[in-house]
Amino acid sequence: MIVSRTSRLPRKKILLAFGDAACTLLALVAAVILRLGLTEGPVYLHTHQFAIATSWAVFLLAFYVGGLYENDRLLRPGRTLAAAILSVSLGAVLVTSIFYATLTTEQIGRGVFLGFAAFVFVGVIAMRLMYVMASRRGFMSQRCLIIGTNGEAHHVLHLVEEHPHVGLRILGLIHSSGDKEKVGKFVGDYPVLGTLDTLEKFVQLYDIERLILAASAETEPALLRRLRSFRYRGLALVDFVSLYEELAYEIPLDHINDEWLFMASMNNSRFHIRRLKRLTDLTASLIALTLSAPLMLLTAILVRVSSRGPVLFRQERLGRDSVPFTLLKFRTMYEDAEAKTGPVWATEDDPRITPIGRWLRKFRLDELPQLLNVLRGEMSLVGPRPEREVFIKKLSEKIPFYAERLLVPPGITGWAQVMAPYAASIEDSRRKLQYDLYYIKHMSFFLDVYIFIKTVKTMLFGRERTKAKPAEKAPQPSPTEINTETLFFDAEHGVYTKTPPEDTDERRRTQRLA
Repeated sequence: MIVSRTSRLPRKKILLAFGDAACTLLALVAAVILRLGLTEGPVYLHTHQFAIATSWAVFLLAFYVGGLYENDRLLRPGRTLAAAILSVSLGAVLVTSIFYATLTTEQIGRGVFLGFAAFVFVGVIAMRLMYVMASRRGFMSQRCLIIGTNGEAHHVLHLVEEHPHVGLRILGLIHSSGDKEKVGKFVGDYPVLGTLDTLEKFVQLYDIERLILAASAETEPALLRRLRSFRYRGLALVDFVSLYEELAYEIPLDHINDEWLFMASMNNSRFHIRRLKRLTDLTASLIALTLSAPLMLLTAILVRVSSRGPVLFRQERLGRDSVPFTLLKFRTMYEDAEAKTGPVWATEDDPRITPIGRWLRKFRLDELPQLLNVLRGEMSLVGPRPEREVFIKKLSEKIPFYAERLLVPPGITGWAQVMAPYAASIEDSRRKLQYDLYYIKHMSFFLDVYIFIKTVKTMLFGRERTKAKPAEKAPQPSPTEINTETLFFDAEHGVYTKTPPEDTDERRRTQRLA
């Protein structure tokens, strides 16, 4: 059992974000120099430091909110262009609102600002073209071997293939026993290179950076003893749960136990849980209530005049340690919506939702009264969503470890809320619990801030998530027999082939399997 302390940061995206930051700063400087010249330009930059720094930061935030770092938009040119237009337009609107609508004395000239926006747009497009080209050439990819050839190995291969943007390059598999019968066969498109006895040779030959353990719970302890020396030599060592957590940002329920959950609980910061989280909740909820008061008043009027019933919806939910409390929301359903059906899950297209309620849910405005729950200490700004007792009892019988989410304060928003759609079935609730467990393990001030920013994005642009598809089982192909013991490694494409590459240098990298 491997319990990783933290998930691996997406190195390529971090580098891309730094590149965007540099491009944005260079765009500002270029716009000023082009507009004012080399003599007056540096003076302008010095006298307008605050306005320039603010504009720079606002555009960086707009890049994230506009979706410039989402995987599907990084790999598809059309979506990249749309995201770039949206992000630059959003940044321009926000900067205009800050400097022009508020009539502050610190402003950037219109000529400079227009040039800046144009240069930024070109810069972010150029950065993403470079990102795609570098990704296709394997830049910052990590060379990996899978230890194991059983069903767990199929799950690992399926998981890696679902997340190509991460840059894990699987070079082959190592059979976890001394039996050479499987050596020379293929598991899917990947060769079984050798056994544990020959692992050292392949680690050195292909400069392996990561070993992925795909073994059963019974054999894992013995394998870890044999692999521990590689860890001390600097190789990353992960099992399926840690890899799933790193790539999918959720915890696979079928692969954990109470021991894993206990070890994961040791990951949390006591200071954040006991002090910082509550202080942050009080400060942020007071500020949010003050700023959103006009919006809440308008929302209350719309709810009141659009349908019969009270403005606020009150319902008993269970908080931390199963303590009941009354949750507050703006009413989004018709009065007595459950009179005929009884307690049922709400869905995206629920017929019980009023027309105004549909818009409130889309932009999460119905949750605003829960800021009062936060002030009273019944909820936190970020955490698993509080659920009704009847559903908790039902789900706890069907889903393992469901009660684990009651160990932390419930939240207005949470990791499951920004990563998955409404839970309308037991399977949906199971998927959301996997996200909740990820949050519980990694809960921290910075993760809370990240979730809050993603929530603001949802409030601005509505829900972009589609309904969760049923979990697909990893394919179980039979290893394909090969007629030769020799495999050829194609370094350009990072794969093994049964025929030698044309490049004579690559012929010299031929590896005969034991």
